[in-house]
Amino acid sequence: MPQIDPVSAPGQEIKILSIDGGGIRGIFPARILQEIEQRTSKPIAALFHLVAGTSTGGIIACGLANNMKAEALLNLYVQDGGEIFSRSFWQRITNLGGLNGPKYSADNLEKVLLPLLQDVALKDVTSTELLIPTYAIELSKPIDSDGVQSTRMPMFFKSWKARGQGLNQGQQADDYNFRLRDIARATSAAPTYFPPAQVYNSSGDAFGAVDGGVFANNPSLCALAAAYQMYPGAKFTLVSLGTGSLERPVPYAHARGWGTLQWLHPILSVLMDGNADTVTYQCDQVLGARHFRFETTLGTDPSSPIAVNEDFDDASPDNIARLERLAAAFISANDKKIDQVCALL
Repeated sequence: MPQIDPVSAPGQEIKILSIDGGGIRGIFPARILQEIEQRTSKPIAALFHLVAGTSTGGIIACGLANNMKAEALLNLYVQDGGEIFSRSFWQRITNLGGLNGPKYSADNLEKVLLPLLQDVALKDVTSTELLIPTYAIELSKPIDSDGVQSTRMPMFFKSWKARGQGLNQGQQADDYNFRLRDIARATSAAPTYFPPAQVYNSSGDAFGAVDGGVFANNPSLCALAAAYQMYPGAKFTLVSLGTGSLERPVPYAHARGWGTLQWLHPILSVLMDGNADTVTYQCDQVLGARHFRFETTLGTDPSSPIAVNEDFDDASPDNIARLERLAAAFISANDKKIDQVCALL
């Protein structure tokens, strides 16, 4: 979509796409995006002024910004998901099921990202604006703001800043320019699942980073805030895609006696699911009818053909097939809502 000069933004309609994190459940938003492309006969990057994504949603967003079709990204998840979330027998033994190191090596993920994004730089993204959150656990140098020194903090990859637009005094475009595949690796480095990423900007500064989902699993509000700043006076339409609402209960009778080890994995899903729901509420309050949220239950009955295992990393053929059926059923049930969105794009 052609970029809009902030000077001409007042009164114009700015369209924003946001994609949640959720591991292999990225199949769900990818299938909806494929449906939108089929109905509009246009690539997603040509339909939205700004695309934001966290974790698996960040991988999809980077692919879309690199002019990939949603169908190709969907096929990547279906065909390569099992490879991303795979580990050797030796890995299972040496990391003690994830207790003595990350559950998975990053090698397979990086192997998938390389042909997908190659060496494309963030500054070269011009088909749409791109915003990807990650959490920097180690900055290249401490940042002092109003007397408060930060050594770790949320970090946002922004295509417009990588091109030198919207910079503050003393900021350089190279400081914000990274390779897309490094961005995708950083935003999807889920703690306990994958090791942290180390990424470098064009200035040569190094950052240690983990999954943006630890603070912005639904990046809709981050994208909306950036759009308000970039396009003052504009009107905004936000299309937000979830990856399935988590339904697995955390029984009080069990949790009341849990310690660090037992809470390790449940707390990650609680934080990410709670963040997504909170941001949905906030965007509803701000945008009202201009906020379109596409989300579904993952189900709790394993005998249902569209019930999905909510684990981020269940890339088994059966679960992938369930995700595809779930997406198909959702699209059928939400036909009119999808048509309404397509008519606005």
